[in-house]
Amino acid sequence: MLDRPTLPVDDITQIAANSALARRRIAPPGYVKGMAVMFAVVQRKLAQGDPAALEMAKPASGDTNHDALAHYASRFAALGMRNDRGGVETLRHLFVLMFGLGLRESSGRYCEGYDRQSQRNRLTSETAEAGLFQMSWDARAISPFIKPLCDEYNRTGGGHKSIFAEGVTPSSKDLETVGGGDGATFQHMMKEMPGLAVETAAVGLRKNGGATGHWGPIRRHEAQLLPEADEMLRQVQSLMSAVPPGDIFIRPDVPVVPVPVHDTLWVQQSLNTLGANPPLAEDGVNGRLTIAAVLQFQQANFLSPSGFADPATMAAIERKLRTPVPGPGPTPSGPTDLIALLERLVMLIEKLKGQRPIVDPSSGLSPTDRLRKTVDLLHAILSPGTAGKPQPLGQVNGALGQTIGNLLDGKKTAIGLLGAVATPLLSHASETTTLGPLLATLTPAAGLSGFALPVFLGMTAWGVLGKMEKWAQGTAPPPRSSS
Repeated sequence: MLDRPTLPVDDITQIAANSALARRRIAPPGYVKGMAVMFAVVQRKLAQGDPAALEMAKPASGDTNHDALAHYASRFAALGMRNDRGGVETLRHLFVLMFGLGLRESSGRYCEGYDRQSQRNRLTSETAEAGLFQMSWDARAISPFIKPLCDEYNRTGGGHKSIFAEGVTPSSKDLETVGGGDGATFQHMMKEMPGLAVETAAVGLRKNGGATGHWGPIRRHEAQLLPEADEMLRQVQSLMSAVPPGDIFIRPDVPVVPVPVHDTLWVQQSLNTLGANPPLAEDGVNGRLTIAAVLQFQQANFLSPSGFADPATMAAIERKLRTPVPGPGPTPSGPTDLIALLERLVMLIEKLKGQRPIVDPSSGLSPTDRLRKTVDLLHAILSPGTAGKPQPLGQVNGALGQTIGNLLDGKKTAIGLLGAVATPLLSHASETTTLGPLLATLTPAAGLSGFALPVFLGMTAWGVLGKMEKWAQGTAPPPRSSS
């Protein structure tokens, strides 16, 4: 696309930043830089024979009612700016006029929304204006080039918003749009892609920018022709003349990715589908609640939190819509992720123990013996091959007896917490899984689930007492203070 590859953007913005026009501070710095960059973009398109650029740079006609350059002919002549020959000089003068027009229409703010003054007729998505030059979707009839330009930007993105945004902070009202459909999409694009606003205004001024044209400041000669703007653009023109004339706008290593653009109604419907709280009125009006919902979505998905449904936000919404959301339903009867994990654990233990089978410890034993067998199994899992002399036990651990006390020393709290969570889950596990021998010690079939949970909870409490005893004896580090 136009603004991605080898266009010397940094050099152009440096020219703009150092210009006399920038020093006057009559516009946001991003507007001065953005207009300089877009002049370079269109100058290069002109060199490549782009039809829209040729329309912008054609010689001034004698039609003062429709051609802005003809309507301003005497003012251009007073500054020594000829427009009768066409070409890059005429293109530069058109951009000088547009610079003054943008100051009148939007104060150079790329995100300017629709005019909120009282209207004779109710605003619709067709008539609501937006962007640097306050154009509305019904203005597409001005020039046959406006619709193709919209399609181009919609397909390839771009527009140098990051440059035009310097020194501008959008308000919530700036982000609002009127209505839905193509008109709302056009309002969105005018603010999201200021480069498109520049190009559509440029072709529009040559077709309907005269004494009876679309723009009031042009009709009334209120848009100023600033010599400082002409000087800045002349330097950009000189810089661009040294750039090779090849197609610099598309590089083979930079893929062109379509930019999703939807209207406000789609955004509202999509956010409602994703669970907007409170639900949004699906009326196509980008009001306070819609902006808040977009902002909430952006924050939750680590996007730039603007409250404006830009292409990145719309792409994220589309991805969310394509991702199936699990709904409420009965607990599945098959093995859960926890069961599958434990099954893999058993397989690993069997492999480590030379494929020795795990024997069901519940067969023909009393509940007390089954509990002892379960403890032995846990010992095999937690402390395989433990050697060495046991550490002296305190009163709490010693009350369990030397063997069990040493086995569970330092493990009771962890085992108790794990068991308190796992026991209800395991009690519902299928006996047909490969965990059958292990689960038999804890499931209703073994007669153990009735007291397994209290046993584990008791071990947790016993572990806490043991930890307190160790703190008192100085054999364990004390708990850290939160202060």
